[in-house]
Amino acid sequence: MAANAKSADENSACSRLRQDAGAVVWCSFLAACFATMLFFALFDPIYLKQDDDPPSWLADRRTAYALGFFFFWLMTAIAAGLTAWLVDTRGACEPNRPETT
Repeated sequence: MAANAKSADENSACSRLRQDAGAVVWCSFLAACFATMLFFALFDPIYLKQDDDPPSWLADRRTAYALGFFFFWLMTAIAAGLTAWLVDTRGACEPNRPETT
């Protein structure tokens, strides 16, 4: 019976981790979509490469759009992951207190 309880706790923790990871990835994806639209609505990649010596990876707009999107996705994933971690660790440190009304 104790083995079943331990297995259920491990499955619950694994399920919770999957839910947290899914929430982080999905929220950061949506935020990266919005940030990419906003950034490239203001800055055209073609104008960004009008330098004396532009980098070779900035050859066309699609490359700049893709790199910009993945940059924003990485940044928002880090922010969302830290937020999820802080919310999760806060509950573990504080004892459960019933709310008083």
